[in-house]
Amino acid sequence: MIEAVTFQPVEFKIARWHLCDGAELLREPLRDAELPRETLRRLRRDFDRILLMASGKSADLSAKIKNEVLGATAYAAESNTYWGLWTTTAGTDMDAYHGATAGEVSGGSYDRVTKANNTTNFAGISGDAAKVNSNDITWPTASANWNSSNTIPQLLVLNGNAKTSADLGMLWGDFTVAKAVLSGDTAKIATGDFSYTDE
Repeated sequence: MIEAVTFQPVEFKIARWHLCDGAELLREPLRDAELPRETLRRLRRDFDRILLMASGKSADLSAKIKNEVLGATAYAAESNTYWGLWTTTAGTDMDAYHGATAGEVSGGSYDRVTKANNTTNFAGISGDAAKVNSNDITWPTASANWNSSNTIPQLLVLNGNAKTSADLGMLWGDFTVAKAVLSGDTAKIATGDFSYTDE
């Protein structure tokens, strides 16, 4: 029996830190910055967190929420969410990704996971608590190696599964540990290992 491949944890920290194309330019000046040792240590740690744990809310979803909060333009929540795996480099900004953006895993029985958008799958919360998955998010068992046996670094949650630009991205992020999915493996995000915060 082949043991399941588990992607864990997927830690989404939304709205505080986002990687941008120029972020790498900061690494060298930070090395030589004349700052108190503790401040410099904290900045280096936070910088590395940006690079290694990039995540975000899509531009589309962000606009919908802002327009509802200020402007009273109602946002109708999606009935289902669709969980896709992407082969792009960890740290890639996926804010504008959609269902036809290059780099989604394909072949070997791959398909997005459909999850009903309800409190059975995503239990209600209050305050600043993180929103987590209330049960496993499990992809079909691979009938061939996905991503040419290379590791899979990113996740995108979409509002559709047509594999066209009509499928809009909602949330995206890097896996803490990218893993390969080989023939016979079953990839999953275990219960509670997806965590979404928005502060």
